[in-house]
Amino acid sequence: MKRKTFLTLQKKLQALPLHHIDTSIIGEPSITEAGRQCRKYLNIVGYNYRGKFSLPALGEVLLRIIYQLKIANERYIALDVITSWVENKKIGFYAPRDIGEILDKIKRIDNRVKGTDAQILACAAEDNAKALVTLDTALVHNETLEKEFDIEIKHPRELI
Repeated sequence: MKRKTFLTLQKKLQALPLHHIDTSIIGEPSITEAGRQCRKYLNIVGYNYRGKFSLPALGEVLLRIIYQLKIANERYIALDVITSWVENKKIGFYAPRDIGEILDKIKRIDNRVKGTDAQILACAAEDNAKALVTLDTALVHNETLEKEFDIEIKHPRELI
């Protein structure tokens, strides 16, 4: 019975629209309006949306935790929060396979999108995500990128 329930939940989760979650969604402080919107969005991942953290996004978060949080206990708390989202919301991970050509296209289309932001978008495109959820103003509703990669680039307030 437990296995059947698990498989049913897995099927339901797989049917949800796939969203890649940007670093900004994880890192925005909950004391800001955008941070509250990010938390509300993260609370419905696993119910309304299927979420994934790409390796570039997760790496950026971990670097922030290591370099910005100087007290070990604060680091543990931050990692616990991320772990609880992964476990409770069934957020998955995505490791890029071959995003070089996608990165080149992104640079040609919009040279404002650089570094990790370009890698996160490339991962979302490579994984055929329905949406990339971000606070990055250079990305949100960038019609040229959305059309090229058949992806919606949204602010979390649009999804809550």
